[in-house]
Amino acid sequence: MRIFFPSAVIVFVVAVVLCGCEHFLFNPHFAVQESGLNWVDIRRYDLKSTPINRVNVRIDGNGFVIVREGTSMLVNNPFAHTMNSSSWNDVRETRITLSREEIVPLFQLLVDNGLFEEHRSNRQAVSTNESIFVSANIDGKTCGSEDDVYLYNPDLAEHLKTVLLMFYHPQPRQHR
Repeated sequence: MRIFFPSAVIVFVVAVVLCGCEHFLFNPHFAVQESGLNWVDIRRYDLKSTPINRVNVRIDGNGFVIVREGTSMLVNNPFAHTMNSSSWNDVRETRITLSREEIVPLFQLLVDNGLFEEHRSNRQAVSTNESIFVSANIDGKTCGSEDDVYLYNPDLAEHLKTVLLMFYHPQPRQHR
């Protein structure tokens, strides 16, 4: 009996680790630690314009913020390969540098408002003319939205939009 008990505990621990049972132990609300390895990538699509206007704000834990806007696929995908598109060259980029201390409260705001919570379908989703997607790595915890954040967490979507608008200031387009 003594040999069986330690073996059973080891097997159970290995099974828990290998089965991906982390979500039972994972707390989606945690205190964000300052790290240059943290990042959040927010992507917004304006669905009422043709072609679709895209905005991408990448915030790194080291204080670097990169804002890209335009109708080009390059705004959200620097490896895009649709070079024949008429909007291929419509991309503008701005770089901003903040202190690392200024970035932590932004990350904490998003964590506190459900960035790492499990995605649940929202039957009463808000109907908007925009879509917001997010990917993040904060304190070694990762998330990424395959669906529009407005569909499963409209409150988080509004917070993401607020953070995006802290760095993206829409300008009237120049017509050529």
